[in-house]
Amino acid sequence: MESVRVPRGWAARLGAVALVAATAVATVAAPAAAEDDPGWVYAWLDDTTIGTAGAPGRTAELNLSSTGATDPRVSFDLTGLAGVATVTFPNWCVTSATTVTCPMPPTATPDEWGTVEGKVPVVLRAAPGAADGATGTIGYTAAADQVEPETEQAAVTVAAGPAPINLVDAYVPGPAVGDTVNVPVAVVNGGGQAAEDLRLTLRFPVGLVPAAYRNCRYGTDPMLLTTVMVCTVRGSFAPGQRYKLRGGIPTTVTPAALGNKRATQFVEPLATAGPLPAGVTLTGREADRRLRLRAVGEPVDALTAGQDSAWGQYYLRDIRGTFDVVALGAAATGAVGATVRVQVGIRNDGPGVPDDSVSGGGAASFRFVPPAGTTVTNRPAGCSPSGGEEEEGAPVSWYCGKPGLIFAAGETFTVPFDLRIDGPVGAAGEVRVNPYPRTDDAPANDVAAVTVG
Repeated sequence: MESVRVPRGWAARLGAVALVAATAVATVAAPAAAEDDPGWVYAWLDDTTIGTAGAPGRTAELNLSSTGATDPRVSFDLTGLAGVATVTFPNWCVTSATTVTCPMPPTATPDEWGTVEGKVPVVLRAAPGAADGATGTIGYTAAADQVEPETEQAAVTVAAGPAPINLVDAYVPGPAVGDTVNVPVAVVNGGGQAAEDLRLTLRFPVGLVPAAYRNCRYGTDPMLLTTVMVCTVRGSFAPGQRYKLRGGIPTTVTPAALGNKRATQFVEPLATAGPLPAGVTLTGREADRRLRLRAVGEPVDALTAGQDSAWGQYYLRDIRGTFDVVALGAAATGAVGATVRVQVGIRNDGPGVPDDSVSGGGAASFRFVPPAGTTVTNRPAGCSPSGGEEEEGAPVSWYCGKPGLIFAAGETFTVPFDLRIDGPVGAAGEVRVNPYPRTDDAPANDVAAVTVG
């Protein structure tokens, strides 16, 4: 954005005018500044890895955004890609020698603040003879009328070998407990060489139980109660060809399922596969079928934007299973001046299992308000106070969160609080369940008394 400078000689005159017409100056200053503002424009393109000759093209998206600018555009300098990669642009871009200029995409629309954002898809392929490890750069310059242009670069690297890419990214409205959902498995080889055999590793969160296959082994992650499924899929997987499992993996939604669930999967060439999941004992299950990936359609010419990861996900929203988290109160006795310990907390009576592995927060917590006439003298791990001096008349309460992302059925979480009896002892304190992922199905036991007498 350009700034406007006022010559020194004019400063005194403007000062004099300001003394007699401050209101008028203030009135016209803002519109004048707005008229002088040419706006701004910004572009960004991520680095991209492409396969050698024979691999499908990779679509990279340049993000172009602008506010208040006239004729926002981006120009590409392709000289840094010589011998490394070729580029194909949309037909609404204009080519001139080694430079291509693209306006704001025709599909771009302004948001509520007037910022226009669009994506310019560019398809990258290895140049003839480009070898493994060859690297080049694509320069790009964002510009607009009366806006100083800004130039950036993105790296383009050629990589040999197979490159299995996961195509699963599905969001499904919450099924009911007892339903069977079919989790899709779909991959494409984005590399320039065939992949001989694949390893497929899937993780099903607590409450989702996948079907058994003869070529898969199963185990349980002890921290998240996730079912881990590791499959060896035999076959030759050609460059650019898509493959899928017919019908998907039948998966049962059990009574433990609750809230949002995300089943993940990861595909890799068997010959270069990494270590098996740590801390998980894998064993086979009796099964009458094998997990097989079959070719679908013709080989793709170019992968679409976003098809660049070996990871996939199948997301189930808002499974409304039943559960009951119970508040656990306590009672203690002692004389004035004594300190007593109370153990307070919560218990999950199930069958649903609160699971916050999707967002990474906490799956269970409670609030503790000490009885009147007592003072907490310790600070239990995982608990933090609120209220008190900052909120006059409000009791000091404590928020305690259970470590980990799972609150298993039958599990109990308690915390020791040391209470000094200051006297006189008054109203009872309480333990109150903080609802997650929603208020449970037996709210009458979500609050329990804590007494000292």
